[in-house]
Amino acid sequence: MQTIATIGRDPSIQLTPTAIRVSVSDGDWIVLHEDLPVVDPSKNDLPQAATDGQPSVLLVHGLTGCHQAPYMIRLADRYTRMGMRVFRMDMRGFGSAVDWSANLSHAGRSDDCRAALDAIAQRVTGGPMYAVGVSLGAGQLLRMAGRIGAGLDSRPDWGDRFAGLAAVSPPLDLARCSQNMQRWSRRIYNRYFIRSLLARIPPGVRRREDFALCNAGRRPRTLRELDDRFTAPLSGFSGVDDYYAQSSSLGVVGRIEVPTLVLTAADDPIVPVECFTDDLGIWSPSTQLIVTPRGGHVGFIDQGGSSWMDDVLAGWLGHLNAGKVSG
Repeated sequence: MQTIATIGRDPSIQLTPTAIRVSVSDGDWIVLHEDLPVVDPSKNDLPQAATDGQPSVLLVHGLTGCHQAPYMIRLADRYTRMGMRVFRMDMRGFGSAVDWSANLSHAGRSDDCRAALDAIAQRVTGGPMYAVGVSLGAGQLLRMAGRIGAGLDSRPDWGDRFAGLAAVSPPLDLARCSQNMQRWSRRIYNRYFIRSLLARIPPGVRRREDFALCNAGRRPRTLRELDDRFTAPLSGFSGVDDYYAQSSSLGVVGRIEVPTLVLTAADDPIVPVECFTDDLGIWSPSTQLIVTPRGGHVGFIDQGGSSWMDDVLAGWLGHLNAGKVSG
């Protein structure tokens, strides 16, 4: 039940971000929402002025999310109170980027994360850079870092500044996740995601001629059907299996070079825990894997109704950043 349980937005958190539009491939755009550090974390002070050398964090949301998802707001609040500049990303077609996309976001869009970090590096001169992703965004970040480490993508100019990433409930092996979602017991999750995704298809995608062809016929009943009917053909893949093979992060996580935290739960109904534990040799020496007995998919809710993943992520990032500062 942790997967479908939600934590509402905390009304005491008041963020006043600056929106930054970033060009990505195929004429699309993503949007970053910059939150500056607060002056005094013990008070509700106004944000500091932006300065060079401040540590910066990219936050990437999950499927059907955006920069306003409760976990994005909670994490941004935590990190700004730790003295960091936070950039909450809207993937192409989501949040503030909904009207700036003629293509779908999907698991293989790791180049969008790279474009976001390119923009952050230009905006924040000096200082360490971190990234935290949730679900779909977590998979994109792992794929980005793994492809760079494997030499499949060129090393970015900010490579020496990139000091770590965290991935929460990433869909590590898309084919295995899809197979898992075919089970009858997962029909509630299929219905939820399909309804949400079809309702959120960007206007620019709906105007495409090939979208009308994909949209003909009955509504997909599983995520695999959705990916086969929409995601794969609208994104240039030869089919759903080609999409899963090219877009999964599984094959490159062993080449990640930066300190990496992967947090998942054994009772995650979306991503089978065996993806993470069947072969521990897939992980790079720089990766710390945490598998908890409970937590669902991006739940991790304690008895008090709070998500303890926030504490884990803040503690991990604080530890990394302390090492960068002292070093």
